[in-house]
Amino acid sequence: MAEVSMVAPRRARLITILAFLGFFGVGAGWAVAMPWDGAPDEQAHITRAVGVVGGGLTAPPANVVVDGQPRPLSGVWQTVPAGAFRTSPPCFAFKPRQPANCLKPSPANPERPVQRFSATGRYQPTYGAVVGWPLKWWPNETGLVLARLVSVALAAGFLTAAVRSILIWSRRPFLLAGLLVATTPMTMHLAGAVNPNGLEIAAAIAMWTALIPLVLGAGPPDRRLLVLLAVSASVVACVRPAGPMFVALAGGVLLATAGRERLIRLARDKRVWITTAEVALAGLASGIWTLAMKATELVPVPGGAGLGPGDALRVVLIERIPFYLKSMVGLFGWVDVEMPGGFYAVWFAAVGFLAIAAFAAGGRADRWRLALTVLVAFGLPFQMDIFGAEENGMMAQGRYILPSAVGAALLAAYIIDERVVLTPALVRSSTRWLAVLTLPLHLIALGYTMVRYQHGLNAQDPVLNPFSGIWRPSMGSGTALLVTTLGLVALGGLVWLVSRSPLAPKVPAAIRRPDTSAALPAP
Repeated sequence: MAEVSMVAPRRARLITILAFLGFFGVGAGWAVAMPWDGAPDEQAHITRAVGVVGGGLTAPPANVVVDGQPRPLSGVWQTVPAGAFRTSPPCFAFKPRQPANCLKPSPANPERPVQRFSATGRYQPTYGAVVGWPLKWWPNETGLVLARLVSVALAAGFLTAAVRSILIWSRRPFLLAGLLVATTPMTMHLAGAVNPNGLEIAAAIAMWTALIPLVLGAGPPDRRLLVLLAVSASVVACVRPAGPMFVALAGGVLLATAGRERLIRLARDKRVWITTAEVALAGLASGIWTLAMKATELVPVPGGAGLGPGDALRVVLIERIPFYLKSMVGLFGWVDVEMPGGFYAVWFAAVGFLAIAAFAAGGRADRWRLALTVLVAFGLPFQMDIFGAEENGMMAQGRYILPSAVGAALLAAYIIDERVVLTPALVRSSTRWLAVLTLPLHLIALGYTMVRYQHGLNAQDPVLNPFSGIWRPSMGSGTALLVTTLGLVALGGLVWLVSRSPLAPKVPAAIRRPDTSAALPAP
């Protein structure tokens, strides 16, 4: 355990409140600002959520004929109120110059039950069972905003727990900088939509903030971190089909590089075994659901991308990796709102600062586990796009990488903190500057995306006014921008409070305990 006094007890409650209000405010801005089906696959998840709360947990699968053979679609038919469905994809999808005023109004009888197809209808029902109720009761824009706010509250809760884990339980001050970088605008965009991907990423951030100090720390496992790990890892495992894989890979990378002495200590702790069993049970249940329901089955695209694995690999290396990186930070809407280049440059600079400092200061084990975390994060999109291109086209996006990629940012910050790369004064200063650089980008991302929906993006004569437009959010453009601004002020206040807390000098990790990296080969 680091010898550091992070937060005075009287400040802990205030920091927790600021964290929740901050993350909730940023996500709520997105929830208010977006039109119906304004985020990736939102209508499919709306249909699934409303179908689940209506009792359609295991609705009959739909099928399609491909090359004369019936193949299951990756979804089902669900019974939903007519008002909970619009044409999908929406009229503005993949058309960044088209404002959202083309949307059709709610049907005259919104509560009339209808049969609608959901491409995500075989997903685990856990997320939909929680967020679908408002749309079941109010199948209109009011219900949609309320459902989005429920989703935001869940994500904000896990991000708040991550802040408490960093500042109060594991007491790792610089991990707050890693959390700021890991919580990208794309994460908050997804959290503000009806889409389990946002909750998955937020829970993954909480999972990593608990898992890293538990596995790599020197002291006995903290009971509070074990509880957070059990809850967050179970949620990651149970909201989307790939969840169990993300949990297993995170634990596998850290445990494989933790060193024999640490593994023995963890193995002797009964609480660790209980936590592991709980997470394994959640992952097993989710995996059984995925296999039984064929939740990962995709509809083959006629002709696919026309590429075999070799050609697909070249396309991935040249074209797709930049797309993955940008879409982790933010390609909003239906992946059709690309921000100006400077937006990504600032975020990449923050990531680069953490990565270079961690690789420079870390021991061989640190470098191996950080490199493995990055490789694991990109393994899923590489597999999807290289080996699935011929049949399904190239479908991977950066948001699929984030549940693992957030671990790389947090792990890099942990290495910097553990190796005492920065003095206490530089820890405070660096965290403040990272907040100054990254927090305003959330507001810029929201405002620019609002312009896209309200005006349409026009390269010849760009409009940069999110307060006007031929389409407007039902609660007003100003409301969305105000709640996001207040949320960012709360997060800025949190960073300021933490930076005002006195930090006691720490003994470098190499002095406190032997470097377990000697058993690993040099990279």
